[in-house]
Amino acid sequence: MRVIRHKSTALRKEGDKEKPYPAVEWLLEVAAKPELARSRPVFRIDNEEVKDHLGLAKDEKHFSVDEVAAEKNFQRLAKDSARIHSKKAELRTPFEKSIKGVADSLMIYQRLAKSFRPQHSTDFKQDLDEMTRIFPAGMAAVRAHETGAEHDEDEHQQFSRLLEVFIDPTIHEGDKSGLMFWPRTVPPVTGGDTDWKSMSASLFHSITNAAQPESEWKIEFNGAAQSYAAMLSAYAKDDAATFNAELAAYREHLEKNNLVGIAGKTGTEFGFNNFDPFYKCEILYVIAFLLACGSWLSLAKWPNQTAYYLVALAAVVHTAGLIFRMWLEGRPPVTNLYSAAVFVGWGAVILGLILERIYRDGIGNVVASSVGFVTLLVAHGLSLSGDTMEMLQAVLDTNFWLATHVVIITIGYSATFVAGFLAIVYVVRDFVSNKVPFEKANRTGITKMIYGIICFATLFSFVGTVLGGIWADQSWGRFWGWDPKENGALMIVIWNAAILHARWGGIIRERGIVAASIFGNVITAWSFFGTNMLGIGLHSYGFMDKAFAWLMVFVCSQIVIMTGGLMLGTLDNAGKVASHKDGAAAASPLPWLIVEGGVIVITAAGTIIYLLKAFGF
Repeated sequence: MRVIRHKSTALRKEGDKEKPYPAVEWLLEVAAKPELARSRPVFRIDNEEVKDHLGLAKDEKHFSVDEVAAEKNFQRLAKDSARIHSKKAELRTPFEKSIKGVADSLMIYQRLAKSFRPQHSTDFKQDLDEMTRIFPAGMAAVRAHETGAEHDEDEHQQFSRLLEVFIDPTIHEGDKSGLMFWPRTVPPVTGGDTDWKSMSASLFHSITNAAQPESEWKIEFNGAAQSYAAMLSAYAKDDAATFNAELAAYREHLEKNNLVGIAGKTGTEFGFNNFDPFYKCEILYVIAFLLACGSWLSLAKWPNQTAYYLVALAAVVHTAGLIFRMWLEGRPPVTNLYSAAVFVGWGAVILGLILERIYRDGIGNVVASSVGFVTLLVAHGLSLSGDTMEMLQAVLDTNFWLATHVVIITIGYSATFVAGFLAIVYVVRDFVSNKVPFEKANRTGITKMIYGIICFATLFSFVGTVLGGIWADQSWGRFWGWDPKENGALMIVIWNAAILHARWGGIIRERGIVAASIFGNVITAWSFFGTNMLGIGLHSYGFMDKAFAWLMVFVCSQIVIMTGGLMLGTLDNAGKVASHKDGAAAASPLPWLIVEGGVIVITAAGTIIYLLKAFGF
């Protein structure tokens, strides 16, 4: 539903209004009441050209399957999708991307519709019972028909019809070849077997086994398939009592065959998704951010104290969400881009709470809440592309390296972002210092925070990068391959180390550290999101045009803030020189600011050019 409608709920029309209802209920309608499900307006289409291409109403944005696949639209979408699929993602027009999105959503719907019953079965339970009853006589009729012997033609015709219902060649061949993925909804017969099957494959397996001479033509369908058929039949008739009874029987079947361990986490996962802990964290982070910012405008202590407790509460929920995901997946916290965004936010929140505990000036609260909210917002956007707990590629399927290299380097990302956001706080407070006094002690305090966090980030980024090289050497025989992800990780280490060395050497001072830390956000975002979302490979999740646009917005915003911070420093120091009683004798720090700005701008420009070339822009 997140892919089709970009929401976790479906829509149904009640009178003239469209009202949301649970996605689970919609899934039951797809399986048990296909005609009703096809009328639900769950397909979201925003592109006006696509609406015109498919003959849809331009003043609507949600459409039903009947509307999207009406007349020749289905064939048109299939043809368009095949043509667009052969085109490089970065070369596709907005119209083509939207068309492909609609076609992919329609394919998802078809897969769901065929996951719990045969496509051409109008009453799955009745067809299943009928096949069980007539199978011996039907097989005898088929064999007699093949040899020209006398047989009951009615039984032959009825048996042939049921075979056509149960065996869909297109689904079975696609399932067998692996070219087309059909959800494997039927569990194995016993817990010793871990091979789940699609409904089509399960029915085909039962029929072919029963057709063997040694079986005496007695067919026995998988107990789960029989339970699905009974549940769907009851749901189609709105018979809640029978549905619940059949559901209990299905659970009993799983327990009897030692299959509870395989599906035992589904109830917890359903509750986890309904609770949606990360969305609740977003709300808490926003409230805490507003309170922390408000505390700078007031002499009262309660706003900042309240913000601290809210951030701490959000951190507890955030941590619980991470732990639940780890338990559900049986993996370390970072396995894909979605979980990485969640973990980066968690790390930043923990660091922010530590800073606030030490300094108690609201800055830690502001940084923790802002980074926590932004990263969870990014994670929410990523969740709309599909499952957030998908299977890992074989080369990445190792808990040891996921728990060491990935976790450590992601903590390094978190720390670099925290340093960058601390620098942004410095610039913002400097900008409004004419209204809110920003004393030198406060400036120095923030600079010390930035410096300490950069030291922390350098350590974790370096160790994580080295561990990544060791993993690469063990996986495919080379420590370093200069791919974009490796280059990005190396640049984070080099940039943080350069900031520290420039500060030690006196090349940059307070404002130089601030500006360089802000640009660290650019390098980290490009390394983290750019390589994962703008390319293709083991470190990538495919080209995403929206990701590129938002990444460019973020990069530009950081450059503007960085430049503004340097300009504020220039104006501030120029004013001090002008107000000095003996301006000629005063040592102006302006040359140092020019040197700092020049070094940072030249380095930043070179970095951007290098990154653009690395990605082929």
